[in-house]
Amino acid sequence: MVKVISEKFSMKGWSLREWLIGNWSTVKEVFKVGVPFAISMFATNNIALSGLITLAGKLILDSAQYYITERKA
Repeated sequence: MVKVISEKFSMKGWSLREWLIGNWSTVKEVFKVGVPFAISMFATNNIALSGLITLAGKLILDSAQYYITERKA
């Protein structure tokens, strides 16, 4: 059975909060790559160095996330 939430061509019922919750992993990845890249591009105009800084920044942020996330054995 199909449940109709909104009519075609209507944004009725759409919520930015719900979108963020549903796409949280994508938002985190964009943040983890975008912030180091933006900072490195501001600090240096060298694209290769910016790439290395971005990779290092993502590694640091991924490591921090792993450290603060509880893991079950």
